[in-house]
Amino acid sequence: MEKKIDYNCFKKSENPQKAIVAIHGWGGNKNSFSPFVKNIKIDNVEWFLPEAPYLVKDAPPIDSDNIDNDSLSRKSWTYKKENGIWEVEEPIVMLKTFLNDIVFKQYDSSDVYVIGFSQGAAVCYECIMGIEKGLGGIFPIGGFLFKDSERNKIVSVSNMETPILIGHGIKDDVIPIEKSKVAYNKLLKEGANVKFYDYNGGHKISIKYIKEVVKIINESE
Repeated sequence: MEKKIDYNCFKKSENPQKAIVAIHGWGGNKNSFSPFVKNIKIDNVEWFLPEAPYLVKDAPPIDSDNIDNDSLSRKSWTYKKENGIWEVEEPIVMLKTFLNDIVFKQYDSSDVYVIGFSQGAAVCYECIMGIEKGLGGIFPIGGFLFKDSERNKIVSVSNMETPILIGHGIKDDVIPIEKSKVAYNKLLKEGANVKFYDYNGGHKISIKYIKEVVKIINESE
């Protein structure tokens, strides 16, 4: 039986016309983006917050009397197999099933936007950009290309015109900004509709960058 992606969703209006899928980074879960979602000023959307399928066994536990420990579990979108190679195909299948069975059944793909932070940005490069449905926009933040990726081409024909805005903090000491520049240059060579946005700060999401994301979403009426 195929394992399914768990997720949270939030509607910011009664009848949203667009959807945003926010993919968390290593050690996060379906609750990671919740505070972010509540503070971002964009109303006519429904947020989908999928949770990575693999438990991070070496992540430290969090002690809290107020929150169920299950909601504090640390997850990853990949894991290292016995041969030392990172698993990529399995989570891609699960994520595509989630998109097709949940998100695309409610929204046209052109009204769906995907944000990915850190490892979630890597998922954007490895999976989201390659799907055969044209999306409204793809926004990888503080990410990187998977080292063991066997894909020669990142962006599908369907997403060649999709706005892609890569964001990265210039002081990021977790994932160097050069990692995003490598991805950016590869996408440029493929002819993708991609822009690069660097900002002050470290391994985090910039408010200024998000304003640019919101502008892209609002302009695509």
